[in-house]
This record gives sequence, C-alpha cells and structure tokens, in this order.
Amino acid sequence: MKLAEGLKRIAEGWIIKPKGYRVRFQQLVEGELVTEYSPGLEDKPLDSDVTTWRYAWKLAKATQPGSGILSPGELVNVTVVDDQDTMVNYYATGKLEILNPENK
Repeated sequence: MKLAEGLKRIAEGWIIKPKGYRVRFQQLVEGELVTEYSPGLEDKPLDSDVTTWRYAWKLAKATQPGSGILSPGELVNVTVVDDQDTMVNYYATGKLEILNPENK
C-alpha cells in the first residue's frame, strides 16, 4: 500500500476526539421533567471523559431520588455526553451507562 493510500484510509476511518464533555441529566421543574447540563451549554466543557464520569457519579449519588416519586432537586437519567450531545461509554465498563434511571 502506498503511503498516500494509507493516509487516506486513516483519515476516513479515524475516530475524532470530542471537543469536550458534559453531564446531561433531567430534573423536575414546575412539574415537568427538564433536560439540563453541567457544565451548562454556555460554559466551557470538561476535557476528560473520566473526570466527567466521576463528576456525574458524585452528582447522581448526591441528588438521587429518595422514593418512587421524583421531587424537585433530585436528578434522574444522569449520563455523560460529548460536544455533539452523544452519550459517552462509561470508562470502567466500556458500555453506555445511565445513573438514576427514571422509568416513566
């Protein structure tokens, strides 16, 4: 294979690293389940998926629903997303993960 052909194949098949990561979650706002992000969409994203997953886990644990009924301030469907709002695999398992899943 010639170098030019190899470089072309690499360019076509290369996985592009996301520009950043955020925690995406839902919470009850005025009786409606609303999707939000941390850091917010207007703020600079985090640069490490591992750091973002650790943050997501701590946030989910600190705000998990205490009963079967969701209350204001409790977060559900907590996950990590990239700059394209695509879910990011959990670094420890290599699988998609949702913390505090809401079964509605």
